[in-house]
Amino acid sequence: MGTLMLAGWLLSVAGGIPDTTVVMRRGDRVVMEGFTGSIEVRAWNRDELSLTGAMDEAHGVVVRRVGDRVRVSPGDRKDRRLSRELELRIPSWAPVEIQGRTLDVDVSGLAADVSVATGEGDIVCADVSGTVTLATVEGTIDVRGARGRVSARSRGDDVVLIGVEGVVDAYSGDGDVTLEDVTSSSVRAETLDGDLSFTGALAAGGTYTFSVHDGDADLVLPAGTGARARVSTFDGEFVSDFPVTLQGYGGRGAFEFTLGNGAAQLEIKVFDGEIRLHSGTAVKR
Repeated sequence: MGTLMLAGWLLSVAGGIPDTTVVMRRGDRVVMEGFTGSIEVRAWNRDELSLTGAMDEAHGVVVRRVGDRVRVSPGDRKDRRLSRELELRIPSWAPVEIQGRTLDVDVSGLAADVSVATGEGDIVCADVSGTVTLATVEGTIDVRGARGRVSARSRGDDVVLIGVEGVVDAYSGDGDVTLEDVTSSSVRAETLDGDLSFTGALAAGGTYTFSVHDGDADLVLPAGTGARARVSTFDGEFVSDFPVTLQGYGGRGAFEFTLGNGAAQLEIKVFDGEIRLHSGTAVKR
């Protein structure tokens, strides 16, 4: 069923979700909001949006153009709690924004900005380039292969970033933060109640800040790493494969030292746990 509107077009699909295809134009942004269940987004080489899926109860989904936004939403507010399993195919150049209260999201293949926010649900993102902004209250975040700025924040579970190139901001309130094979000149990572691990090189002129309240911090850095480091642990130990000569002591377990040529800035703060600096390519347990 299609109805022409002044703001653009409106396509309402009732009684289930058949394969629905909409032509997109350069500059369009896809916005999905109000869904419960799961959404899978994949890039393809067509300048079209394709929507397929299943529902536990038949009800409409509305696809509406408003300016340069292609909005996908449930047809009626009172039925937003219905669980839906949606599959979306969009052009690789199209940015996507997804919001939902209880929603799992899986996005891959986009060469554009990705923004996902869910109250309860896991977020998976792979092989993307652009600004990636991911947030969940209760769920894991897993990013594999991203080029661009990445912000990943989970209040209640693990955050995993692997193969990321670009500025990184990672946070977990009650889970582990794992950063592997990271290439970045700016990393900020924090967990309140979990362990933190980082594997990657420190770029000359780069800044790296790692913070843990109740857990351990493990950093694996290449031999010959150059960094001016500031480390503090209130109730824990500091262990390093690198030779360390103290250059400043600030009390309460805080001290400074230089690795190699000191080209990067490194800060590691752990309140109740150990700090371990490893030289190599993998964490040594």
